[in-house]
Amino acid sequence: MWEWLNQLTHWHWIILGLVLLITEAFGAAGFFLGAAIGALLTGIIVGLIGDVHWQVQVILGAVLASTASVVYWRFFRADLQTSDRPELNHRTAQFIGRRFKLDTTIEFEGRVQLGDTFWKVRCNGVLEAGTHVVVGSADETSLFIKALD
Repeated sequence: MWEWLNQLTHWHWIILGLVLLITEAFGAAGFFLGAAIGALLTGIIVGLIGDVHWQVQVILGAVLASTASVVYWRFFRADLQTSDRPELNHRTAQFIGRRFKLDTTIEFEGRVQLGDTFWKVRCNGVLEAGTHVVVGSADETSLFIKALD
């Protein structure tokens, strides 16, 4: 039953690695990348060493695939990389530190126009029209303003 495994060569590992890379190219989000790298490295190692028993090849392939997967998920994932512009997709966060003059009186909560958009603003108390304010913080939908001293 397992006799065909005795014929396992480095070409089988390289072909497996290439098939897994092609599968990864269809959008597996890194799921097959570690296995593909492990299979390709196994193929290279088996090709360089020569006659390696199939059990050793399978264990080597599993260890290399696991190691490559851990390295990829730990160090190279895009969601682990920090951005130099973390506020880019958080429109309210882009306003933190912005100063402007109120056109209307705000009592704890109100709306102001910044640019071409009306924003919900919140404050601690009453801020009269004409008061110069700064955006101190923001959440997903609101800007928190305070009077400039």
